[in-house]
Amino acid sequence: MYELQEKYEGEIVYPARFDTIVGHIGFERVEIDLMKAGRIPSDQIKLGKAQKTIVEYDDQVLTIDSLVSYVNITGLTLRKLYRFKIYTIDEHNNPSVPQEIALIPFTADDLASLQVSTPRILKSPTAAVIDWPNGLSSVLLNYYGLSFEYVDKDGVTRKGARGDNSRFFVGNVSAGQATEINIDYKIIPIVNSTPILDTVVLNDKLMIDMPTGATEFSVAERDILLANGVETFTSDAVSSVSKLVYPVHANTLQDIFYFPGLKELDLTGGDLFLLPELTYDRNGYTDVVGGGSFSPFMRKVGDMSEANAQTLKDLMEAGILEKVYYIPNSMGLDNLLQPFVESGIVELVEGPSSVLIDNQFLLNGNVQSTNFNIDVTYPATDAPTGEGLENVYKVVCKAKSASMVFALPKEYEFNVTDYRYLKFRVYAPAKSVFTGDNKEFQRLWPRFMNRMWSFGSNSSYGQQYWALDKFYIDDTQLQKWTDITIDMSQALDKHNRVIILNIGGEPGVNPSPDVVYYFANIRFEKE
Repeated sequence: MYELQEKYEGEIVYPARFDTIVGHIGFERVEIDLMKAGRIPSDQIKLGKAQKTIVEYDDQVLTIDSLVSYVNITGLTLRKLYRFKIYTIDEHNNPSVPQEIALIPFTADDLASLQVSTPRILKSPTAAVIDWPNGLSSVLLNYYGLSFEYVDKDGVTRKGARGDNSRFFVGNVSAGQATEINIDYKIIPIVNSTPILDTVVLNDKLMIDMPTGATEFSVAERDILLANGVETFTSDAVSSVSKLVYPVHANTLQDIFYFPGLKELDLTGGDLFLLPELTYDRNGYTDVVGGGSFSPFMRKVGDMSEANAQTLKDLMEAGILEKVYYIPNSMGLDNLLQPFVESGIVELVEGPSSVLIDNQFLLNGNVQSTNFNIDVTYPATDAPTGEGLENVYKVVCKAKSASMVFALPKEYEFNVTDYRYLKFRVYAPAKSVFTGDNKEFQRLWPRFMNRMWSFGSNSSYGQQYWALDKFYIDDTQLQKWTDITIDMSQALDKHNRVIILNIGGEPGVNPSPDVVYYFANIRFEKE
């Protein structure tokens, strides 16, 4: 009986084991956590008599001369399942009960099989823009940057790098030939919905067949190019064009990409463009605002989108555009252009400190309501004398909501960032006029909005209405020219383009007898 028992006799010592095992995949490596307490220093780990950590996989045995809370196993270049057994040993090399896990690392073979999404390519005969409108990240990878390299037609190697904005420009290449671009994408692959531990570089090549100079390009702003004298839309036909002028209300600058000789871009409109006109037709009345010259207190309604302005940045960065003229806060391109101001590539064209609102923007308020009815004489020939009077209006109130209306074309709004103050001079009649039902007509009510209520199509931003409190003209200011200043700062976050200067604050009665006002020097000022 004892002979059979002998082989089971003796003492077996098992050191303390690690209390968990959790694996994480990296590039040709894995990290394995071994303790529920997390990753802690070796000198804080107490596992009884255990002294060392042993890792076994395939035919490999790795000995770590301390207890560790995790291990990093590198050199896993094969695209296969690795089985890892990890345990502790004591001073007599007694092993603990092992923890086991099977993992498949991400390898170079996996990386070679990855593909990024196809870019959008905008091509001219000698240049191209490559971008990914929907981004480069996908269910298979997270994108963090790229670098690119190509050889131009002069044999010069051109290089660049991009971060979150992956768009890049390729220039000075050969028309009608293929251009090869080497692109290195900085990515983190995603395996089973989980990003791996490491950032890797995916190498790729992009081949672009460049068009010839006779290839017609698609035009986004045809009328603007026609005004610049461009009638044939091929690279060969526009190769001699070195300057283009764009009006402030332009929607996109995409077309400048196709002008290989372009050196100068004027975004002020210069003398080449008149303002758009806007026709109001309602209540039996027809009136037109706009036309004529651009006024500096105006700006494009809303900002030009980054996508529509990116070509401008591309050409400046590439050194193709040498001069850009821009009115501050006129198109929403200020942040994009600011880095090029110090170098002199961008020249800011500042407007005067004070700008009159010309008669081209006066609108017959009857198109909104016959209650707005006034008789207007411009320029007023019988106005009371005063120093420095300009653009004098005689206004005869005819209805209970008598209002003087100014409106911009719908492509524009007030540039309140630069021209914060609306100012004017007013001459009110004698106190004897403001009796009975006329009493309330001694006050003014300035109102501001994107559009008048009956003209919803005149604003892409809905209605953004605000108004000052109705205020009386003091008796001491009657029968003399009085200066009025309105702080427009309430409009900084609005797209206001209509001013309604109401006389009387809508008292609900028609004036009787007529109430006659004079207005002059209606203007916007910076200070």
